[in-house]
Amino acid sequence: MEVSGMGVNNEVTAADIARIAGVGRAAVSNWRRRHPDFPSPVGGPATSPTFAWPEVESWLTANGRAASKKLTGTKATDVLGLAEAMAALVPPSTRGMVLDPACGDGTLLAEVAQLLGPRVRYVGRTDDMTRIDVAKDALADADATNVEITAADDRFAALKGQADAVVSITPGPEHSIDGAVLEYGQPSRGDHALGWVQICLACLKRGGTAVVAVPFSAAVRASARRIRAELLRAGVLTEVIALPERAVNNTAAPWQIWKLTRPTDRPAYVLRMVDLTDRDADDLPHDPEAWAAVFADPTRTRNVPSIELLDEDVLLVPATHLPLEVRDLTPDHHEARERYSEAIGRLSAEAPSLAAGSGEIADQLVSVGDLVRSGALTIVDRERARPGDVVVPSTSGDFAAVVLNAVPTGGIKAASVIRCDPDSLDPYFLACFLRSAANRRQAAGTSGGTFRLDVRRARVPRMPLPEQRHYGEAFRQQMAFKDAADQVANAAEAAARIAVDGLTSAVFAPDAPDQHGDAFRRRHEKEGSR
Repeated sequence: MEVSGMGVNNEVTAADIARIAGVGRAAVSNWRRRHPDFPSPVGGPATSPTFAWPEVESWLTANGRAASKKLTGTKATDVLGLAEAMAALVPPSTRGMVLDPACGDGTLLAEVAQLLGPRVRYVGRTDDMTRIDVAKDALADADATNVEITAADDRFAALKGQADAVVSITPGPEHSIDGAVLEYGQPSRGDHALGWVQICLACLKRGGTAVVAVPFSAAVRASARRIRAELLRAGVLTEVIALPERAVNNTAAPWQIWKLTRPTDRPAYVLRMVDLTDRDADDLPHDPEAWAAVFADPTRTRNVPSIELLDEDVLLVPATHLPLEVRDLTPDHHEARERYSEAIGRLSAEAPSLAAGSGEIADQLVSVGDLVRSGALTIVDRERARPGDVVVPSTSGDFAAVVLNAVPTGGIKAASVIRCDPDSLDPYFLACFLRSAANRRQAAGTSGGTFRLDVRRARVPRMPLPEQRHYGEAFRQQMAFKDAADQVANAAEAAARIAVDGLTSAVFAPDAPDQHGDAFRRRHEKEGSR
């Protein structure tokens, strides 16, 4: 989502279209191939073309694809990259049945279908009857022909030992595993994922593979160490892949991918540990070749004998078993310092000046609710947000409004989205006064009690439209200045982080003390002694 002060971009990639429509990138590729009226690319390289957003929006609307879908318990738009990465871990030789025991809207199965094709039977179970048709549509878009999506009534018993492969993103604890026979131990209440892993494993045939996304807690919680140890002793857990933040549900909570198998002969008792935590969430491997490159990289992957992990903690944290890559950070540090210098220059150019005011803003204030009733603005659904709308973030205790400058390519976390009548109300003027001290006080007074933060209670002054636009332009200048200041802070943080990494890995060394350095040190020692 781009906001005030950021550039306008009316072109979208296939990945953007997939996020907006709530489908996998495979579905977008199929739309382009199967529908002659799908918009043609307007830019970008052949491997990653871009499309004009207005044309794409019209096509999505005309074909009933504009509404964003959701996985059960997880937004599809937040797990598309993860689904592609997990699908690419399913052995390409898989035949027979691929199962997702909590398939939601079918995103994960559809990604597998894109790689394995129609030779496989795709089976999904869901606790939400309303998602069955959505999941079937997703698999149809991926050209899967042998599909069975049904309710989850027989998820545990009837599918035991039936699947050649299982793929699943661990659902929330609301997905009960009561009644399931768990081979490696009953998990505690907080270790639901360890039960779900066993459900997936129980559905496999001998020689089958399960690829399961689990929260990081499954790898480290003390209450789950006994089950982790049993999985290692049995040789059924074969890979642990640590994912970057925001790989699932766009939250900072870390997740992992576990790969499991039912061995046909004596297990290897070796666990492949892979660390991808320093990657961007949108930069996960999306095909077998990319995974092969990761597995061949000794700074990211190590095969660890299970016996090394069977200590009193049984922690499954790949980073602790991998060497730190030491490389020359000089070019990175130079580039970071250059970005900082450029950002400082932009900050000076963006600093706006303001004239002295009268001390009185307007004689009369009007509430947002009154403006809704008068037709000067409307409050719209978050899924319909478009450039020019005023977005009030969902953080409590504030009306920190921004104006959208581009089509949002993901879900908007907002309490309210407001659309102004351009003949009555300037959106930047509205965003400015929603942030006023008076409205902040009102918002702060609601955040700790039962009174709901309601933008309709916020008040703005009555003002002619030309005067509104003067205030709106001043607000834009202030937001541009803030963006420039944020860029300075980000550039400084990046330069400092690279410098510290270099110092602590011996790539850099402190400068020799000089007169300036000695004076700096003496001044701080003197201040510290006061």
